[in-house]
Amino acid sequence: MFATIKLLLSVAVLAALLYWVDVGAVARQLAGANPWLVAAALGCLLLAYLLSVLRWAWIARGLGIEVSLRRKVRIYFVGAFSSLFLPSTIGGDVVRGVLLAKGEGRSGIGVEAGASVILDRVNGLYALVAVVTLCLPWFTWPALAWWGWGALVLGMVIVMLGWPWLHRRLPERLDWLARLPLDGAHFRRQWLRAMPLSLLVQLLMVQTHLFLGMAIGLELPWLAYGVMVGLVALMAIVPISLNGFGVREAGYVGFVVFFGGSEAQGGALAALWVLLMTAAALPGLWAVWQLGGLGALKQLARS
Repeated sequence: MFATIKLLLSVAVLAALLYWVDVGAVARQLAGANPWLVAAALGCLLLAYLLSVLRWAWIARGLGIEVSLRRKVRIYFVGAFSSLFLPSTIGGDVVRGVLLAKGEGRSGIGVEAGASVILDRVNGLYALVAVVTLCLPWFTWPALAWWGWGALVLGMVIVMLGWPWLHRRLPERLDWLARLPLDGAHFRRQWLRAMPLSLLVQLLMVQTHLFLGMAIGLELPWLAYGVMVGLVALMAIVPISLNGFGVREAGYVGFVVFFGGSEAQGGALAALWVLLMTAAALPGLWAVWQLGGLGALKQLARS
């Protein structure tokens, strides 16, 4: 039922965008896009994906999971492909956790494997918020927006600094979480080691969008892209739409207009980003085929 509601919301938002934005103008923007800049954007995105694999490997190692980097790359791209072509309830993160837990003769590490995927996301989230926080002061925002963002940042800092204390005082029903070595010295080293890598990944994501914007003649400062990319990513991870579709596209159009671009440029940027994500996820198609196709992948994710 919830999945149906998310699908309907995505369709409704996309339909509203198609009504509001001149589709013909968007098509002209896409037709005139500079292919070399789009290729540069794809290269940035692929590099960001590969660095994300390394970050995930370090965090998993902190939880006691040793897996070859080659296998991690394969699983990551399967997850990227699944995020686009499977429902969010059995999407990329679920697939990544399941494949990590079940591969290479391992057993009994389902909790650790799932935690590694979630913590990988959380590590990246801290870097994303850091980039947005550095970019926001260069623009004028309502006071309420500053208070809200400040509360979010303060809450995230308190959680990170206070986690060792909180982890040792988790209730009995969260015993599975308390058993994870999240306050151990080894995990903390791997977590802190991954943070600069997360920051680099987020900077590459912003640069990817800058290349896409340049490809369609959208002249915005890097700092504007930093705000837009970060806030749109935060909007897309809120589980109210199908894999972020609709919400993400509306975010791009809205922010492009806010920073002085046109609705057509915002629509073209959103379309190019979807096409780029699809192209970057295509390496995962080979691994999915080796696993037996989408049907086998869905069955594996649900098992």
